[in-house]
Amino acid sequence: MEKDLILEIGTEEIPAGFLEGAVDSLAKISERELKDNLLSYKSIETYATPRRLAVRVLGLTDKQSDNIVEVTGPPKRVAFDEGGKPTKAAIGFAKAQGVSVKELVISTSEKGEFVTVRKEIKGEKSQKILKNLLPKIILSLPFKKSMRWGECKTTFARPIRWILAIFGSKRVAFNLESIKSDSKTWGHRFISPKSFRVKNWEEYIEGLQERYVILDQNKRRKIIKDRVEKLAIELGGIAVDDNELLEITSQLVEYPSVLIGNFDTEFLELPEEVLISVMRHHQKYFPVFSKSNNDENLLPHFIFVSGTPVKDPKVVIKGNERVIKARFKDARFFFDEDTRHPLSDRLEKLKSMIFLSDLGTYYDKTGRLADLAETIGKKLGFQDSIQDIKHAAKLSKADLATNMVCEFPELQGIMGKYYALISNEKGEVAKAIEEQYMPSTREGRLPETYIGSILSIADKVDNITACFLSGLTPTGTRDPYALRRQAIGIVNIMLSKEFHLDLNEIFNYSLKSFRDAHMKSLSPAKPETTLNEILEFMTERFKNLMLSYEFPIGVVDAVLATEFDDVVQTKKKIEALTDYYRAPDFNPLAIAFKRVVNIVKNQPRESFSHESLLENAETQLFHEYRDVKQAVEENVLREDYTGALQLMKKLKEPIDIYFDEVLVMDEDELIRNNRLSMLWEIRDLFFKVADFSKIST
Repeated sequence: MEKDLILEIGTEEIPAGFLEGAVDSLAKISERELKDNLLSYKSIETYATPRRLAVRVLGLTDKQSDNIVEVTGPPKRVAFDEGGKPTKAAIGFAKAQGVSVKELVISTSEKGEFVTVRKEIKGEKSQKILKNLLPKIILSLPFKKSMRWGECKTTFARPIRWILAIFGSKRVAFNLESIKSDSKTWGHRFISPKSFRVKNWEEYIEGLQERYVILDQNKRRKIIKDRVEKLAIELGGIAVDDNELLEITSQLVEYPSVLIGNFDTEFLELPEEVLISVMRHHQKYFPVFSKSNNDENLLPHFIFVSGTPVKDPKVVIKGNERVIKARFKDARFFFDEDTRHPLSDRLEKLKSMIFLSDLGTYYDKTGRLADLAETIGKKLGFQDSIQDIKHAAKLSKADLATNMVCEFPELQGIMGKYYALISNEKGEVAKAIEEQYMPSTREGRLPETYIGSILSIADKVDNITACFLSGLTPTGTRDPYALRRQAIGIVNIMLSKEFHLDLNEIFNYSLKSFRDAHMKSLSPAKPETTLNEILEFMTERFKNLMLSYEFPIGVVDAVLATEFDDVVQTKKKIEALTDYYRAPDFNPLAIAFKRVVNIVKNQPRESFSHESLLENAETQLFHEYRDVKQAVEENVLREDYTGALQLMKKLKEPIDIYFDEVLVMDEDELIRNNRLSMLWEIRDLFFKVADFSKIST
C-alpha cells in the first residue's frame, strides 16, 4: 500500500538567503535516505517559508522492499573434501549463518568458487523506519550558519519550535531534543497564531491557506510578480524583471500583500542608481520606470511586499514612505558632501585604506593599476590613450573613500563615474571608472569602452595576483574573493574585444610589481611558484568556459596542450579544430598525425639533414612537409587555423607511406636520430594548432 509522508519543520524566521539552498538540500537528502533504506516512492516535493521547511513524499510504500543478502564463506575446496562431503569449515559456516549445510550454494567469482548463503530479509514497516529516518533528515540539513538555542545540542538555521510528521493519516512519533513530533502545525505568526491538526496533505494545505500561509514558494513568487507588473502598469510604467529581488521577497513572507508607495520628485535629482540601490538592496522595494522612445526613466513610485493582509493600506504605505524618505535624505546628504571637492582629493585617504594585509593600501593598488594598465594599453596599441588609461587607473578606487560608497558599497565604480564627471574629468575616464568592475557576474555585462576594458583586466589581474600571493585561493565551492568569476571576466573581455595579450607576460608583470614593492614579505621563490599556480588556474577556467560552449573535451585539451597565452588565438584554434574533428575524414588524418607525435615522445632531438635521407618514402615526406610548412605558418600568422589544417591534410598520405616503408628506429644511431629529427619538425608544425595525441580516435 502507498501513502503520503508529510514532514514540516517549524522554526523562527529563517533568513531569506538560506531558503533556496535548504529546499534543494531537503529534496536531495530525503531522496538519498529513502533510497538507502529501500523505501520506494513516486515523487518528492519540497517547500519553504520563513517559518517552515516542508517535504511531501508521494506514494511512499508501506514497507521496505524485501532484500536478498549473500554471505560468502570459505572456498569450495576447503568446505568440501574430494568426495564432496562437507568439512568442519562448511559445517561451522552454516551453523554461524543459522542454516543447514544443505542450504549452502556454490558461487563463482574472479577469485574462484566459494560457499555462499543466500538470505531473504523481509522489509520492515515504513512507519517504524521513519521514526529514526526523519530526525536524521532534519539534522542533516546544511546551512551557511547554524545556531544552538537554550540548552539544546542540536544546531539549525534558527530555533526549531515544532515538527509535523504524518505518514498516511498517522503521526510518526519521535523526539528531537525536547521537541516531540505531532500532527499539528501553526498558521501565520501574527494573524492566525493558533495550532491546528491535520490528517493529510489536503487538510494541511487548506488549513495553512485559511490561516494566511501560502506554503509553495513558487506560488508566492508568481503572486508577487503578477501583482507588481499589474500595479506598475496602473502607474503608467513598468517594473523591470528582477528575478533576484522576486526570489528574496517571496522568501521573506508567508502571505504576500503587494502595495504602492510614493516619494518626492525632488529626489529624482540624485543619480538613478543611488535611488534604485536604496530601494532594491536595502528596502527590497521594486522601482517603477516609465518607458517612452525605448528609454527607461525612474518614476517617483515604488512597489513593496508586506507579509500580512492589510486592513488599512494607507497606514502601511505611510510607514514605508517615511522609511524611504529618510534613506533618500541620507543619500542626498552624502552626495552633497562628496561633491564639495573633486574626486582626486580622495586619493590621499586611500593611503589609510588597507587593500590586503601585508600587500599595501588601495593607494598602492592604484599605482600598480596605472603601471599595469599602461603596459596593457601599449601592448594593444593604444598609445594615443595611454594618459587617459593611467589617469582612470589612478582615480579608479577614489570613490571608496566617499561617504556614499561607504554607506552603499554596491555603488562602487558607479559613484566614481558620477563624481568624475562632476569633477570635469573626461567622459572616457569616468566611464572606465564604472566599467572596471564589469562583469559583476559570470555572464554579466562586459565593458563597452576600450579604456574600461583595459582597466577591468588590470584590476582583475591585480586582484588574482594579490590573492594567490596571500594564499587566498578558491577551494572547493568556496571562493570568497570571486576569483573564478574575475578570471572568466578577463577571458570574456579579451574575447569580446579581440585583445591579443600574453597572459604569462601580464601576470608576470603584475607579480613583479608586488615583488618590487614587498621584497621583505615575499620569499624569492614565491612569485615564480605563484605564476605557475595562477596560469594553471586561468587555464582551468578557460577550459571550463570552452566546455560550456560544448566544444569537445578532446579538442579543448589538444589545443591547450600546445598554447594558452593568447585566449583569442586559443579559442579560434578550438573552433577550427572542432569543425575539423567533426568532418567525416578526421579519424584517418588524426591517426597519421598522432603516429608522428607519439613516436617522437621521449626521443632525442638533434639537427636534421635532408641530405642524409636514404629512402624514397622519407624523401617524399620531407618534400611535402617543406612545401606546406611556409603556407601553414602564414595561415597561423593570419589566425586562419582552418586553412592551416586544410594544408596539413596533404601530409596524411606521405606520412602513411613513410611509416609503411621506413623503419624509424634504425639500428644505425645517425640514421635513427636524423629520422626522428625530421619527425620532430613535422610534430612542431602540427603543434602550431594542437597536440593531436590528446584526441581519441
